[in-house]
Amino acid sequence: MRIDLAQAKTCRAMRAAVTGLCLLVLFAGAGWAEGEDEGWSGEVAASFTAQTGTVDTLAGELDAKTERNWEKDVAAVRLNGAFGQSRDRNDNPSDDVTTQNSQSLFGDYRHLFTERFLWRANTEVSRDPTQDREVRFRLATGPGYRFWEGGRPKKQFFEASVGLGYRYELFDGNAGINLDTGLFDGEKNGYDSQFADAIAAFEYRNLFFDGAMEWTHTGSIAMPVNDTNAYLGRTEVIIGIPLNEAWSFRTGFLFEYNNNAPDDQNKALTRTTVGLGYKF
Repeated sequence: MRIDLAQAKTCRAMRAAVTGLCLLVLFAGAGWAEGEDEGWSGEVAASFTAQTGTVDTLAGELDAKTERNWEKDVAAVRLNGAFGQSRDRNDNPSDDVTTQNSQSLFGDYRHLFTERFLWRANTEVSRDPTQDREVRFRLATGPGYRFWEGGRPKKQFFEASVGLGYRYELFDGNAGINLDTGLFDGEKNGYDSQFADAIAAFEYRNLFFDGAMEWTHTGSIAMPVNDTNAYLGRTEVIIGIPLNEAWSFRTGFLFEYNNNAPDDQNKALTRTTVGLGYKF
């Protein structure tokens, strides 16, 4: 479907509204939780890469997460942004190629009914113009089960969940929206999609070598019941090595596959980062 100026502006307004709504739900949910309140804690991590040679490359990522724990409830908010550019020294400087440009906001809330059974809800608002994705909004909820819990329950556990969700995605057709005319700068038209997803997810956290390594592995698969070809899979590993109580060496690997992406785009996204994290 062709997207005009009004629709483009509506999309931008929707992103701002959904972002505010996600934060409102999470913070309001924090007020409903019962039991001992341990307050907010979190970590901010940054990575930076620069390379010169025949091709100059500059890339960086900022990842921030905050989490609040009660006796039976956990609320978390995560903000992630990545940007990168490269330029062939033989080309015109104005022909810089953007290799990364993504921003994501995640919200997560779970309630433990018992030591094993839980209920989980999560949401995402994100964009990635390098894949022609103007916006993605996801909301999912469903039951889960904690299969294993270690000596430090908040840092050592393995749990899995299933549920149902809603997903909206808007792609610009690999041409970009011209906000002056409301039309695309090319022959291809953008499209938007809505899905009712069946979702399976897991989260694994553990400490190795007497706490000298913090391991977090998450993964999810969303299979639309109204279009099974538009599935979305994501998995991420984050490893932290504490340097002291506040600072840590941090490395991560992200893999995402979106079969709903345009045919002329790479449907797989991979990102490896190395940097420093600061806990608060």
